[in-house]
Amino acid sequence: MSKTSNDPALHTSFTEVAQLITGARLRTAQAVNTQLIELYWQVGAYICTKLESAEWGEGVVADLAAYLAKHQPGLRGFTRASLFRMRQFYKTYHQDELVAPLVRQLPWTHNLIILGQSKRPEEREFYLRMSIKEQWSKRELERQFKTALFERTVLEPAKTTPNPRNHPPRRPGRVPRRLRGGITRPAQATR
Repeated sequence: MSKTSNDPALHTSFTEVAQLITGARLRTAQAVNTQLIELYWQVGAYICTKLESAEWGEGVVADLAAYLAKHQPGLRGFTRASLFRMRQFYKTYHQDELVAPLVRQLPWTHNLIILGQSKRPEEREFYLRMSIKEQWSKRELERQFKTALFERTVLEPAKTTPNPRNHPPRRPGRVPRRLRGGITRPAQATR
């Protein structure tokens, strides 16, 4: 290394430049992800429209996948199954104005996990919001599903542990046995 490597001011400057590069890389990756999600949304909407208007049968989606593979050989992620996932993605979120913007903030893999493992709309929204807020990795998101975070926090919120000193309600006028001391029970009438 040169003599300038020992200069603390230069070291600080170099660190700042490295941070600028790292920040630009992150923003680039986020922009690419946003564009991919938007593309998958548009492809899903297009397929959905064609199938619902009966212009296409489901077999045409397989033909589309084959066409894309032939005419764009390096293109990945547009198999028949992937195209149907894009359609499902669009159909699931297109009418939900609150949730639709959230899906664009997560990678495709996160969206597929949430779509595939959520049982209800509230659960999908919960995991979308939590993934964004907590910046979960794919593995962490899968772990949260396996541990049923939604069920534990939303459907069955923490139950308060009963105080062991609390006793069930007593009948009025009855003195607890431990407090009776020398009190004896009245004699029962004989028949």
